[in-house]
Amino acid sequence: MKIVVTGGSGFIGTNYMDYVLDKGLEVINIDIKPPLKQAHKQYYKECDIMDYHKLEKIFNDFKPTHVVHLAAKTGAHSITDLKEFAPNIDGVRNIISACIKAGSVEHVIFTSTLLVCKMGYIPKHDTDYMPTTAYGKSKVEGELIVRNWKEMPFQWTIIRPISVWGPWMVEPYINFFKAVYQGWYMHIGHGHYKRSMGYVENIAHEIHSILLAKKELVDKKTFYVGDPEPTDLYDFAETVREYMNAPKIHKMFYPIAKFFAYTGDILKFFGWTNAPLTSFRLNNITTEYVFDLSNLMEIASPLPFSQKEGIIRSIEWMKQQKIIK
Repeated sequence: MKIVVTGGSGFIGTNYMDYVLDKGLEVINIDIKPPLKQAHKQYYKECDIMDYHKLEKIFNDFKPTHVVHLAAKTGAHSITDLKEFAPNIDGVRNIISACIKAGSVEHVIFTSTLLVCKMGYIPKHDTDYMPTTAYGKSKVEGELIVRNWKEMPFQWTIIRPISVWGPWMVEPYINFFKAVYQGWYMHIGHGHYKRSMGYVENIAHEIHSILLAKKELVDKKTFYVGDPEPTDLYDFAETVREYMNAPKIHKMFYPIAKFFAYTGDILKFFGWTNAPLTSFRLNNITTEYVFDLSNLMEIASPLPFSQKEGIIRSIEWMKQQKIIK
């Protein structure tokens, strides 16, 4: 296998790069940003996926057999103009064209998002779309480009990561872990909200399992990637607190949380982008959603890490990065 990872300097990308390098596979990372890890720098190719000519040359020179396309423009609720998300649309076209031009590609994984539907909605089929953000709409457009491309000369799979957390994590989960550590995280309402989540090193394993699976199991299919058992957010926060030896977690009545969320909305309107709680975030916290990952587990089980192991590894990473002591 010769693997191209686009967005290999990002959160999931960094973990997937670690995964394939540990297996001794030949891989390069195409990204506009340098790698987060020093050890990954020798595999890095600086390139914007919107720069087709440079992208095509890298593909032609490397001749990949497999491509994991993670690169994207993010900003789920802070950007409202669909044009800002051109990399999620035109960038997909460039990746497909570069793969075809290289003539060596056997399988491509295209990364989408669960936000192709509104938060909490479980789609009835792969194209049952219901986006409520410009980011989600851009990812719908990207999926449709893949699905409607005529005579794709390689296998393709679409993945939708679910609430990913773990080493190298970014918002919102890095803030969640820090809040628990600092003692200002609060359970909102009863706190026992169940949802699907995904530990990032398990997702790296799932991505690679898709690449290795038989064609009939993965070609032209869509997978939600994450951990198969839903997580109780109350229990999850308490376990994080326990392993961090952090202060006791208190509860906040829902009406009070709603007041703070409205206050955050006002602050955001006047330009404060880091309000601790907004209506969007409150809805995200309290909305329950559980996805059926049985089709994924047929090809990726068993997963390498339990949730508790993931929490321990995440805390160790935070200590190594001096995020916490």
